[in-house]
Amino acid sequence: YANDVENQHSYIEAARNKGYDVLLMDGQLDIHWVSQLEQKFEKSRFVRVDSDIVERLIRKVDDPQHQLTESQRQALTSLFDTQLPTLEKIEFSVSLEQMTSDAQPLVITQSEFMRRMKEMSATQGGMMSFYGELPDNYTLSVNTAHPLIEKLLHDEEQACTERVAPIESEIKSLSERLEALKAAHKGKKEEEIPQAEKEELTTLEKQQADAKQRQKEVFAQFATTQPSVRQLIDLALLSTNLLKGEALSRFIKRSVEIMQ
Repeated sequence: YANDVENQHSYIEAARNKGYDVLLMDGQLDIHWVSQLEQKFEKSRFVRVDSDIVERLIRKVDDPQHQLTESQRQALTSLFDTQLPTLEKIEFSVSLEQMTSDAQPLVITQSEFMRRMKEMSATQGGMMSFYGELPDNYTLSVNTAHPLIEKLLHDEEQACTERVAPIESEIKSLSERLEALKAAHKGKKEEEIPQAEKEELTTLEKQQADAKQRQKEVFAQFATTQPSVRQLIDLALLSTNLLKGEALSRFIKRSVEIMQ
């Protein structure tokens, strides 16, 4: 269903193109009515058109899976995560999704559950008011099958592999030692674990976190050299009415520069 036709237009169109029926529910009490319907029809569920990527609005057993290595997943996630803007009372997370090659390269969605809780808190108050104080959570879904994303990943590998490879090797070595230590501690009481091993565990975890941060910084440095990364993010933000003010002005300026 949709409750904001203007800002959900692209999502409505995508859902209809997939053969879904879309209901308009823009009344203040519709969310309570939807919850009642779901309780009555236990095998049915209602979701907003922008609560997930269109391929997953109706869950399927054979959802396509992206064929990426762990290194590629880390790279793509960091490329976009490090370039997301900081917006007041809004939090973003990055998800890699295997959509179709002709779908949008980036799609921003908002959790159905959290949105319902926040809307209910606005009308019910009491203990529900807790949800109203929480930031809005959005997911930036990266279409790993889109040609632009595939090209970006290829360019990243060409530019960053030499710097990232030794860091990945270090992370792998640290992870193996950590797993070995934790396996040795399994079933033991806290007082049965030697102090030296506890200290080693703490040191290894810090070294691993530091190595992952260095890896992320390499990807972030590459991302800042690629105007397409921020351009794709801003296009996704624009489609959800989240691109405003100075950020919108920079987007327009960048768009003109890209076309020159």
